[in-house]
Amino acid sequence: MKIGRLALAVSIVSLGTGLTSASAQTKDAMEKLAADWAAAFHKGDAKALTGLYTEGAVRVTPQGGTVVGRAAIEKEFTTNLAGPWKGAAIKITVGAVEPTGPETGVAAGTYEVTGAKMPDGTPAPPLKGSYLNTVVKKGGAWLLASNAAVEPPSPPK
Repeated sequence: MKIGRLALAVSIVSLGTGLTSASAQTKDAMEKLAADWAAAFHKGDAKALTGLYTEGAVRVTPQGGTVVGRAAIEKEFTTNLAGPWKGAAIKITVGAVEPTGPETGVAAGTYEVTGAKMPDGTPAPPLKGSYLNTVVKKGGAWLLASNAAVEPPSPPK
């Protein structure tokens, strides 16, 4: 009986260590994905940004618009990187990461865009917000299956 309990305790500890290891690996993967996303953004490279999404990805913009599919996401990025985001910088901070399976997970964090421009060409104030991503591993790479960027609500006037 004592041997059975010891084996169960070892199994539980091993399972917990495995989950911690998977979580740490997923966190590292999300840090890399965020760094790759920021690098493509800084270069103004819409194709590289789009390459970080799955073919049928869903993107919710900070303004609440929905963009579905890699082609539509690329069009959105091309327009924004040639317009209001031209020359802008982004800082992405990865927060909570949760593996939901061996090749899936969710990640939340914050972002801040600086150096963007208003439609009239004047400097835009920094854009700060939060994001929630669903990620999948395909062909050895982690890709965004969904990406929702949210701005905090404006204070009442």
